[in-house]
Amino acid sequence: MIEFRPYRDGDEVAITELFSTVFGRPMSIDFWRWRFLDHPSRDPMIMLAFDGDTLVGNYAASQAPLSLHGEVHPACLSMTTMTHPDWRGQKLFERTAEALYETLPSRGKCAIYGFPNIVSHTLFRSKVGWDDYYDVPTLTLDMASLRHPAQPDPAVQMVERIDARFGRFFAKIAADLPIAPHRDSDILAWRIDRNPENTYTRFVLEEGDEIAGYALTKAYGADMLDLVELRAASGAAARALINTVAAHAAASGRTRIATWCLPNDLHRLPLEMAGFKASAPVTYFGGRTFTPLPADLTDGRLWRLSMLDSDLY
Repeated sequence: MIEFRPYRDGDEVAITELFSTVFGRPMSIDFWRWRFLDHPSRDPMIMLAFDGDTLVGNYAASQAPLSLHGEVHPACLSMTTMTHPDWRGQKLFERTAEALYETLPSRGKCAIYGFPNIVSHTLFRSKVGWDDYYDVPTLTLDMASLRHPAQPDPAVQMVERIDARFGRFFAKIAADLPIAPHRDSDILAWRIDRNPENTYTRFVLEEGDEIAGYALTKAYGADMLDLVELRAASGAAARALINTVAAHAAASGRTRIATWCLPNDLHRLPLEMAGFKASAPVTYFGGRTFTPLPADLTDGRLWRLSMLDSDLY
């Protein structure tokens, strides 16, 4: 008899052990606590399936509020789904998902969204009512293709920490973003400064005492740089940030830069003008809505996404 219940303090030991069994690699308890317990919004959304004392299934979501033309709506990012290999074939994925989803509207969550992998994509579509929003291509810049070396913009500076300017900048541009994962300084500081595993570089385009945009990067492998987030107030601001990121990438021996940017995003044209081209890998993106919203989440043209919206970057 399978029992479904929400997370309780201390369950993280069994959860990380199940992760190791299912995926064949460890997840540290420190990382798990950062991802699910330390978000500024708190309130972990985790449903567990037990057979007796044995944890056999897990569906976890992380706080990920949405900004719809500047109006914030509580939502969540679909994260770790896993079933113990000895209990497969019992529909635990959809049973655990529905047990979690039933709790979300009463907790004020309007939607859940995320980036299923190639294995789970059909399950999300066929078993738990998800809609596809978009297939997200990777945009890649091959540094060897540049006719002239990228030049840093003197107004763009690197900073050591996320500060209050980041939140004020997002609040300034949010009304022009139809659908975007919400950013404020607390969320960005949690995601970037307090990440226990990844190290990021923070670029800001200064404009007096404020900023007119920012770029966040992370090294990947020996030669790749991920531009995990680019936010700018204008095309000119985006170009200044892109050129500076490319110049620093070249100086550090990186041969490629990868990023995400959907076609209707302000930043898409500046990225393409800089030499970025759509390529593999392509990432599935979708979700499920629980309450009526003033924007149609299934309309991929409305979304403004970055790599930082996925838990993989």
